[in-house]
Amino acid sequence: MPPVLEMRDISKSFGGTAALSGFSLVLEPGRIHALVGENGAGKSTLIKTMTGIHQPDSGTILIDGQPTTLRGTAEAQRAGVAAIYQEPMVFPDLSVAENIFISHQNRPQLINWSTLNDQAAAMIARLGVTLDPRRPAAELTLAEQQTVEIARAISLNVRVLIMDEPSASLSDHEVQRLFGIARSLRDQGVAVLYISHRLEEIFALADTVTVMRDGKHISTRPVTEVTQGSMIAEMVGRDMAGRFARAPSHDTGETLISVSNLAKTGVFRDISFAVNRGEIVCFSGLVGARRTDVGLALFGVAPADTGTITLAGKPVTITSPAQAQSLGIAYVSEDRRKLGLALTEGITPAPSAGSTASAN
Repeated sequence: MPPVLEMRDISKSFGGTAALSGFSLVLEPGRIHALVGENGAGKSTLIKTMTGIHQPDSGTILIDGQPTTLRGTAEAQRAGVAAIYQEPMVFPDLSVAENIFISHQNRPQLINWSTLNDQAAAMIARLGVTLDPRRPAAELTLAEQQTVEIARAISLNVRVLIMDEPSASLSDHEVQRLFGIARSLRDQGVAVLYISHRLEEIFALADTVTVMRDGKHISTRPVTEVTQGSMIAEMVGRDMAGRFARAPSHDTGETLISVSNLAKTGVFRDISFAVNRGEIVCFSGLVGARRTDVGLALFGVAPADTGTITLAGKPVTITSPAQAQSLGIAYVSEDRRKLGLALTEGITPAPSAGSTASAN
């Protein structure tokens, strides 16, 4: 089948930095095309060029073989090109149905909510997922938010769907559901561009893989002709065999933190474990197993009701994040946008009392 979208000799620079240098990519309908490269390889710039956020300095974008200029995301969407990202962009105060159809400029002023919800349910059903269209987006998991974004793209007659690191914050169960959605879209004739640093996902999902490095096209081959070793070598520009020997354990045997019979009513109970200095302990479980809630309890966001926490041999009661930080405990959230960042604040810490801040 002829390509639905082609990037031909695309170059884009920012000041003296070349983000893309003569890069070419061909996306065919009904295929999952993986794109891999190190951080800084130019993947994000490529996505923004494909979706109309950036204009290329040179080169040609072709849709159905015709040269096209995409002046913004609205034009890209009208051409059938859409993207979903690692951090979903939904309106939390709107319902699932409202989020799906928010980009439709031709909606009537008087909305038939029953019809709108039925249409949203039909879009979601195409993805093989069950989701109440009346449910507020604020209540959705990250995986469900991504489903809403994909349904929104389908509602705009997507022909090229770019999936940028969509599995980075998902559990294994949610990743498998995401794979099912991607395969369903492929079977419906959509060209899927799948970008991931998890190379095992490439071999499980993709039909074709393109490697880019320093803004340049390195190779495009069927995934059956690629090995993980050859892919890594092309990504970094050198053979990496033998460079990943397992480091020796730094477990000292000294118990740094121990938890005994930790419980929070209606959430989790009887949680006991210990972590030694220099040791990595992993929590695993299905979605809904309450792993995150245990972390929130240890950091004082949602303190436990009963149980004992011992830190460096001393019992402690953690009732707030400030107290947890004072004890040397840090927390990295799975939902960085919602819990990990104060988006209205600057990056640098506020100066302490009596100090003078300097602007650079």
